[in-house]
Amino acid sequence: MKFENISNVWLLALILLLLNACSSTQTLTDKSILEQIKERGWLNCGVSGDLPGFSYVNLEDIEITKLDNDPNIPNNIYQQIQRSVVGFDVDICRAIASAIFDDPNAVKYRFIDTKERFEEISSGKIDVLSNTTTWTVERDVSIKIEFAPIVFYDGQGILVRENSKVRSLRDLNGKVICVETETTSQRNLEDEKKERNLTFQIRQLQDKRDVYRLYEAGECQAVTSDISQLATNLKLLENPDEHIILREILSKEPLAPAVIDSDLQWVEIVRWIVFALIEAEELGINQNNLEQKKASTNPKIIRFLGLKGTADSIGSRLGLEPDYAQRIIRHVGNYGEIYERNLGPNSSTPIERGLNNLWNNTEEPGLIYSPPFR
Repeated sequence: MKFENISNVWLLALILLLLNACSSTQTLTDKSILEQIKERGWLNCGVSGDLPGFSYVNLEDIEITKLDNDPNIPNNIYQQIQRSVVGFDVDICRAIASAIFDDPNAVKYRFIDTKERFEEISSGKIDVLSNTTTWTVERDVSIKIEFAPIVFYDGQGILVRENSKVRSLRDLNGKVICVETETTSQRNLEDEKKERNLTFQIRQLQDKRDVYRLYEAGECQAVTSDISQLATNLKLLENPDEHIILREILSKEPLAPAVIDSDLQWVEIVRWIVFALIEAEELGINQNNLEQKKASTNPKIIRFLGLKGTADSIGSRLGLEPDYAQRIIRHVGNYGEIYERNLGPNSSTPIERGLNNLWNNTEEPGLIYSPPFR
């Protein structure tokens, strides 16, 4: 390369120097997601907030009409909302906060719908999505998110009025089925209609509340969604006993938390926190016997609970404290305790565990399984 005068050489050198400085500054200021979370002092978690059993706020107790992420709402209302949200998905967030801060309440919840949930991850507004989200190849590859282990094995079902005499999808020919837009349920329904040459109409709605409002008003004769969601929303209908969920299952719906895929450390942290919940149940460690189990001589339990506290412990290798699994169990419990509390037979939203039993359940083996902690 030949320059006409020396000033061009100095100009090029200055540009290269500035570019290098910018690059160095970016390297210095970039922080991992774990570092950002620790610095701010809480985990940002995306949940639905209107799905009993999974994530739910009883708005009547707070005297508001809808959930709101607006930080300008009165602080006392905002804090009351944050303290009131409960459910299976919420406890996953609480487990993550427990592992990081030894405090299950070090979480701020954002209430998001199906259309905006992935944008919330990519924009950095949430650190983890725990919102009954189905793991699919398109979402895994195209949206640049990484799924944590499956926490709930579900399937797509159909909700109808019992007196309608509808007992299969084919019986809905000529009728209207309501479905939430931007969901796997919508796409599965479209596939079924085309593949089986069915003639029902599909009415897509963005707001889940509108789906069930129009169903109750008779504007659609059926609702399709994950069976877990149908079961929880069924309880909110005016006369729940007048409706049934058909036995026909349209699809597999493995539900899992999700995080952005650009931070491998964070992916691994969330992954092994979820696995810790499962492993704790398999090892028989729960909130009630944790202190007793800490005296165990079983090498699996010693290693899992980080009792030696060494620098090469599982927690330390993740960037967490050696006792991170103890923190989770102490504050939230194991997977079985979370399920029992939110979806068990004595909960307000009972759903049989079935496929969500541990793999080694002697009466009804399920699919819940953790890799070895070693």
